[in-house]
Amino acid sequence: MTTRQLSPEEPSTPGQNVLGHGSAVADTPAEEHGATVQDRMNLPDLQISDDVRVDTAIDVLRSAHVAHMLVRGHDGRCAGLLTSTQLGPYRRGNDAGSISVEEIVHDRGPFANAAMPADAATTAMRIRDLEAWPVVDDDGYTVGLLSRT
Repeated sequence: MTTRQLSPEEPSTPGQNVLGHGSAVADTPAEEHGATVQDRMNLPDLQISDDVRVDTAIDVLRSAHVAHMLVRGHDGRCAGLLTSTQLGPYRRGNDAGSISVEEIVHDRGPFANAAMPADAATTAMRIRDLEAWPVVDDDGYTVGLLSRT
């Protein structure tokens, strides 16, 4: 096993185990020690507040060309995942401008934790039929997004 010193300029990535300034980090594949969600998650591309109106959420998803986005609650914590499928019934409705995102169904949890084994998370996603799963810290703030692919 080889180790290397991190330089202060070297950015840490979500999958990198950084112990602190000047710490030694092992260059071993994550699978050798059992990959965690942190090893496989990505930073969330898109987040929206739960008080945003549905018509705005539809516009955001369309313009970003994505199938889902994270929803933040009024306190900044993860409130769930909103998909284009869930917004489908509101696309042609006149009331889409009067309904907030928090009033419609979206995945409200439970959410993945970064320390959770990746295999367990993949199994949970398959059972719940999720394409993406928010990853939160112990306080409920979003730290990443785990995709099934």
